[in-house]
Amino acid sequence: MNTKAGQHHKMTLAEVQPGRFFALETSVVPLTRFRFNCRVENPGGKTKISQMVEVKGPLGPVLGGILGPQVSKEFGTLLANLATKAEAG
Repeated sequence: MNTKAGQHHKMTLAEVQPGRFFALETSVVPLTRFRFNCRVENPGGKTKISQMVEVKGPLGPVLGGILGPQVSKEFGTLLANLATKAEAG
C-alpha cells in the first residue's frame, strides 16, 4: 500500500472467500497489526468493496483510535482499483 504521504507498507493477503471477502494485514507500528476486512458485493454488475479496520496487538486498543481513521482514509484508492480489476475479470 502506498500512502499519499509517500510511505509504502507491505500488505499480506490473510484470508480469501472468492467473490465475497478478503482480508489484508500490515504492521505499520511495532507491536501492532492492522487488518483490513473487505467485503465484496456486485449489485447490478458494479463491484462494491467495503472495509473495516481492526488493530491487533498489545498497543492495538490505543493506536486503533489514533491511527485507524488515518489509515482508513488511505485505503479508498486501493479498494477502488481492486473493484476496477474485479470488474475487468
